[in-house]
Amino acid sequence: MKYQYNNLKSLLLIVSLFCLVQIGQSQSTLNPAAMREDFQVFKNSISDIHPGLYWYSDSTEVNRRFDKIENAINEDLSLREFYGLLREFYSEINCGHSWMETPLNWKNEFEKGAYTLPINIYFEDSLFTVLHDLTPDKKIPEGATIINFNGQPMQQVFDGLLKYAASDGFNLTRRRAFVARNFSNLYQTYHTPDSIFKVEYALPGSTVLKVATLKGLTKVAHRQIQEERYSKGKTISTPLASYKRLEDNVGYIDLNSFSRGWLKSNKINYKKFLKETFASLKEKGVDKLILDLRGNGGGSDVFGAILCQYLMKEEFEYFDRMEDVTSKFKYKDYSNTKWYNTIGVLFKKDRKKPGFFTFNYHKPLATQKPRKNAFSGELVVLTDGNTFSTSADVASVLHFNERATFIGREVGGGYYGNNSALQYQIVLPNSKVTYYIPVIRYYSAVDNPAFFGHGVKPDMVVKSTYADRIAKKDAAMEEAISFLKKQ
Repeated sequence: MKYQYNNLKSLLLIVSLFCLVQIGQSQSTLNPAAMREDFQVFKNSISDIHPGLYWYSDSTEVNRRFDKIENAINEDLSLREFYGLLREFYSEINCGHSWMETPLNWKNEFEKGAYTLPINIYFEDSLFTVLHDLTPDKKIPEGATIINFNGQPMQQVFDGLLKYAASDGFNLTRRRAFVARNFSNLYQTYHTPDSIFKVEYALPGSTVLKVATLKGLTKVAHRQIQEERYSKGKTISTPLASYKRLEDNVGYIDLNSFSRGWLKSNKINYKKFLKETFASLKEKGVDKLILDLRGNGGGSDVFGAILCQYLMKEEFEYFDRMEDVTSKFKYKDYSNTKWYNTIGVLFKKDRKKPGFFTFNYHKPLATQKPRKNAFSGELVVLTDGNTFSTSADVASVLHFNERATFIGREVGGGYYGNNSALQYQIVLPNSKVTYYIPVIRYYSAVDNPAFFGHGVKPDMVVKSTYADRIAKKDAAMEEAISFLKKQ
């Protein structure tokens, strides 16, 4: 009996210690020595590996940002503060493929705790409208405008989170879309987590402010209430790739991804889909086409090049070159991607650019030729801030070759290319902050200085408003159809 009691006492002690460790992790502080060690790994690894560190900023500006971190770690900081410094620097590289994980214990804390905002907000530039009210007693009417959040102007809160959102170049559409999509989680990551939210709002058509104090929900509860109140048991899924014929001989192709794995898991044979779709366009005599790349976050470069082969009338270039700044990855003590050193033999020293290496074994680097049944009619491309990576490459090539009219919002990916492909993982020794460094810099075969630091800017800007959302109206699509009718 005494043996069992001692075992129980030991078990309770272990559980208590485990809980203390978990609480300590979420509220832990780091001393300057530990942060300096982490910072040196962070600084050296990015400087040695990242191919786009100086793409949008010169060395003076980059060093100033490094100095800012170094000056801030001369006293104890919380893990949250240290993580925020690193994340802000990483976002300032202006590379949408440079990303940093949220510490795992924070993810668990957010997942289990009642930290999720109990309203869904429709973010539209500088307007923040309540889309869904998930509070038990429905405190805030849908359509109300959020003016202040936890004692700060909502615009100020939103803009404060933009500095932690990565994007290619100086593009804001992707940053805004990212913050809008992850607002609740981002807010809790960079502020002390709280389960109480004070919201000041105005009813539709009114300027009078009302105040509501809202209790947070767990993520599970948020999903359940969302399902019960607004989904009504129905799950609406959008196909990753689809084609249909619209009025007045207008075709419509909706591509939501170029990801090989995602397309395959959804039983979509991408090459077959394109072959059959463009054969049908030819057979039916469809000479006006809308290509929808909104929300397409990218994927296979080869798939992007193949799509362009079906849309271009003549031979064209897709990528100009691919390069990196090292063929040796020497951070094996901090990475589980040690095998990257085995691919160093594929990188050849660039004789024209000392210190750079080139990669020459990729189909999109070759001159591209139009495919059988390539479309030669009037083309409109729909884009938004989530048109990124490979879909941004496609948009750039089509734009540079004056092949399409663009409608919607600025493309979220860079006009001139991006840093992506392989991602080298680093785990810092003390804070355990984990980040990924893209290895290869892709240069799209384009040249338009007006677009440096930005994505393709639409010929016709069309915003998606709250009123459109409620009315289930696709304003960009309507604009595209109207435009094609006039051609």
